[in-house]
Amino acid sequence: MSLLRSLSEGLRSLFRKDRVEGELHEELKGFLEMAAEEKMKLGMSRKDALRAVRLERGNLEITKEVVRSAGWESVLETYWRDVRLGVRTLLKSPGFTAVVVLTLALGVGANTAIFTLIDAVMLRSLPVANPRQLYRLGDNNNCCVMVGTQNGGSFVLYSYALYENLRDHTPEFSELAAFEPWTSDLSVRRNGSAAEPYKGEFVSANYFNTLGVRAFAGRLLAPPDDSASAPRVAVMNYHTWQQRFGLDASVIGSTLNINGVPCAIAGVTPPGFYGDTLRSDPPDFWLPLAADPEKWRLPNAAVEWLYLVGRLKSGFAPEPVQARLTVELQEWLSSHREVIPDRDREDIPRQYIRLTPAAGGVKKLRTDYETGLHLLVTLSALLLLIACANIANLLLARGSANRSQMAVRLALGAPRHRLIRQMLTESVLLALMGGAAGLYVAYAGTRTILLLAFRGASYVPIDARPSLPVLGFSILLSLMTGIVFGILPAWTASQSDPLDALRGAGRSTGDRASLLQKSLVVAQVAFSIALLIAAGLVTQSLRNLEGQHFG
Repeated sequence: MSLLRSLSEGLRSLFRKDRVEGELHEELKGFLEMAAEEKMKLGMSRKDALRAVRLERGNLEITKEVVRSAGWESVLETYWRDVRLGVRTLLKSPGFTAVVVLTLALGVGANTAIFTLIDAVMLRSLPVANPRQLYRLGDNNNCCVMVGTQNGGSFVLYSYALYENLRDHTPEFSELAAFEPWTSDLSVRRNGSAAEPYKGEFVSANYFNTLGVRAFAGRLLAPPDDSASAPRVAVMNYHTWQQRFGLDASVIGSTLNINGVPCAIAGVTPPGFYGDTLRSDPPDFWLPLAADPEKWRLPNAAVEWLYLVGRLKSGFAPEPVQARLTVELQEWLSSHREVIPDRDREDIPRQYIRLTPAAGGVKKLRTDYETGLHLLVTLSALLLLIACANIANLLLARGSANRSQMAVRLALGAPRHRLIRQMLTESVLLALMGGAAGLYVAYAGTRTILLLAFRGASYVPIDARPSLPVLGFSILLSLMTGIVFGILPAWTASQSDPLDALRGAGRSTGDRASLLQKSLVVAQVAFSIALLIAAGLVTQSLRNLEGQHFG
């Protein structure tokens, strides 16, 4: 039978069960009649012929069961019966079910909340085209203005003159953009209204083209905008346009007074774009470098104040480009001795540029919070282990109370693997319900962590709602958790002796379950002590930080 035909027959058996059952009954009955007619030809009566056929072929219901079990749909139907039985069993014990679901919701929810933050801060790429082609010229987050050579030899900040030199002499980059490492405070007026505070970032005119961002409305910055004589323009963040201007289309093309200078709003970035760096309160406006109010920085070749990001062309490896950039840097520094203090000139041969992947942008949040996130992962994993041990204890106690029921099933011929599968099904159902409740806990936990980590911020571009990867992680974690806390109780219950259990003895099984319960309690205590110690250390660290005097 072909795969397609087997699939169609199986689906037909599932969704037209009565009709298929009737056809099978008629087919087997017809086969029985044909065999009886052969016996009758030998001189047997109809009654004796039918009896002889039944003795030879076996019971009709048993034959039906054999035929049904030959298809894949029977396996699915068996699992579905296990699920229905598991649901009925859990509904009979609502108190037990509620305790397990709430315990799991805390354990799974805490881990899901942390993974949501890890996904947003450490794993997710910038919402731009082909982010893996982006490379940053630098490997740390030095800030904010430097002169001469840089500490450690790794160049991170660049003057505008050095940026132009690298941009024009590195053909391996299709685009090379420059931007401020920080956001600037802007004073914005509209139609003569009172000035309001906003955040802005000054960038090179090819900034959006380098990142691969297209305008949601209007246009983005273009090379003619980055000139001292060009009319002033700015690009607005979609979030700002939505929250502060109510998606008013008349804003695009209108003129706002930014820092006392008339500035036309050229366009709006696409939704979800927050710039080159994931941070709280991202830029509301992007303006060309020529509009920088600190007029002395742009023409001064000695002032290093810009980050650089480039889009590497296909076919070029970063290592040779990195070596070429280092040579260009050292040659430029050697030929511009006027910008290098005398004390730094001997350090020129030790200066270098390191290309680092910038698919996630400037990873400031990752640098700032990576250690904290790893610590939170450890603490939430301990919390989940404590929850698993607690639930396994509850299931063992429940299994001991239901030992007689298990013994009856074994005595009636139920295979041990079927009992294990049934108990594991109940465990997985509990885990999935706990995981579903844990999604709400994860959402609330993520919002709480964001509020604590970015106190005072008006906007953090991290969505607390679980994304598809986070949902997949939560489902997988729930399934693994259900198997972990369900396998020991299921195996223990299946090992009971039917005769001893029915007589009321069950000492060996009870001793085994008691030993497992004691072991789980010891594990719970150990994990709880480790969790409390770690939480105490974190609390003390926070107190020490709050008590620091920074002058």
